[in-house]
Amino acid sequence: QRPRDGAAGDLAALAELDEAALLGSLRERFLQQQVYTDVGDILIAMNPFQRLPLYGREVSERYRRHEQGTLPPHIFAVADRAYHAMLDPHAAGPRSQCIVI
Repeated sequence: QRPRDGAAGDLAALAELDEAALLGSLRERFLQQQVYTDVGDILIAMNPFQRLPLYGREVSERYRRHEQGTLPPHIFAVADRAYHAMLDPHAAGPRSQCIVI
């Protein structure tokens, strides 16, 4: 079953991505305490203004070497992708990575 557009974890998958759809989706996700949202390879992070159980060792382990798109968007997924892209054995050598906050 396909999630409703407003609940999409990756906004790049929306049928229409205009300003209203983007802001509406982010608002709906924020109200559901889903503070991370993907837009393709970009992660949008919103300040929840409260503590959420998103950063423990168990959560970190879940995101280690997971297949992209199988778990909700998270900063741990970004870090894992960057780390493994840097060490990609198929590349001609180590590749520098950059994360903009």
